[in-house]
Amino acid sequence: SEVKQNDRFIVVLSARMTRDLPGRIIISDLLPAGLEVENPKLISSANGGNFAWLPKRRLSHVELQSDRVLTAFRHKKGDPLDVSVAYSVRAVTPGTYAHPAAVIEDMYRPARSARTHAGWMVVREP
Repeated sequence: SEVKQNDRFIVVLSARMTRDLPGRIIISDLLPAGLEVENPKLISSANGGNFAWLPKRRLSHVELQSDRVLTAFRHKKGDPLDVSVAYSVRAVTPGTYAHPAAVIEDMYRPARSARTHAGWMVVREP
């Protein structure tokens, strides 16, 4: 809930499906305004296997936008019910910001969805 400007950290979103139904799943994580997503192609540690501890899931789509991270994958019956997504962010602008909820949903069955808690985040000057 409180970080220093220029701190870099890893965001991990984990979800478990309660039913083994096929679907096209999207995860949308809106960022607090004081954070910025770091491009994994520009971070040497991202290529060194620092995410090797996460369960492997083939993602159909990954989109790093200035205010959110979007990921999508196809779940087939019999696939693992757990999914985790991770990415790196940096605190860039001091202030107090709303931290929106992350959302996971089946793109064609929006009633099958879940969200995290929303909250507040403070970015302090170093």
